[in-house]
Amino acid sequence: MSKLRKSYEGLSEQEVLAARWDSVAFRAQGSPFEDLSISCLAKNTGAKSWSRPGGKVKGDTVSRYVYLSFEELIEVEKLDQRSALHLLEICEATFLFEEECEEMGSFEEIDNQAYAQRMRFVEEFGLYQDYPVHLANLDEELREVCVAEEIITFLDLMEFLDRLSDKAWIGGAYKNLQNVFAHGDEKGLTRYFPYRLGHRGFHLPEAISFCLNRLSRRELQAVFEYHERRKKRKRLLGSKMELPPVVETKLLPEIFECLHYFGHRQPKVLMRLHDSAFLCRELMYLNDPQTEGVLHWLIHLALGVFKPVSMSAELDEELKDLAPKMDAQICSDLRQMVNES
Repeated sequence: MSKLRKSYEGLSEQEVLAARWDSVAFRAQGSPFEDLSISCLAKNTGAKSWSRPGGKVKGDTVSRYVYLSFEELIEVEKLDQRSALHLLEICEATFLFEEECEEMGSFEEIDNQAYAQRMRFVEEFGLYQDYPVHLANLDEELREVCVAEEIITFLDLMEFLDRLSDKAWIGGAYKNLQNVFAHGDEKGLTRYFPYRLGHRGFHLPEAISFCLNRLSRRELQAVFEYHERRKKRKRLLGSKMELPPVVETKLLPEIFECLHYFGHRQPKVLMRLHDSAFLCRELMYLNDPQTEGVLHWLIHLALGVFKPVSMSAELDEELKDLAPKMDAQICSDLRQMVNES
């Protein structure tokens, strides 16, 4: 630090900032950091949130800025001095970690070791490398990062977190997931992905249970209340109830995606879903009677969209009014799979 101060002696504050920026920008050019978003780096270095004057900017990655001088950040990118300084501090904090990595060995060697470790984890537990992360049990912030960084699959997420942990201090859900992958934590894996303790691979009931987790508290309460009243309706001869809109707009489309994904990889499971006894046994692994009952109903409701089977008057009545939106290809594939089962 003393050497740094000495090298800046006699410079104005603006010139010091420009010199610091030139140093960090040169270091970043052509590095693995270039494709990372500034907002993501800010979150994971513990810095305050990154925001530009004038709102969000598409393609707000490191490479957008590091080929500009400090003066050009202000003149071309229209940053005020406070924002330019914030950007500089985020980059300095991020690139500091590179020195520690270089002491441990080359990036190529570290990447090779990380890849081998990932593959051991995937193979040991029989995990699906192409499992869609938007069907995982991730919090809203991490889902947004996945969209921004174009992280599509389970393997993409593992690779992203490895790259991120090599280049920035990470915490929260990022760190928890990275630890799960790094240490082969089965119990931790069940929190984020539809893995069943003691059983290889991912599983449909766990995947569909995550659909409920993506609802707001109010939406979830409406679904549970409807299901309870639905169970009592026949006994109490109650009047017709309105299906909560979230069932048609959110739950069923996501359940269709789960059925479509697992239908291709575990066709025997899809073939047996109409069997209530089999379905009850599968749902029991969730160890949550209330959720099990709701999912038993929702799965039969989803199957009924493609292959109506008269199981109850209530289900038939609900199916009459349903017109959920779904991808045309998923609809065609599911209709074929369900009717062949």
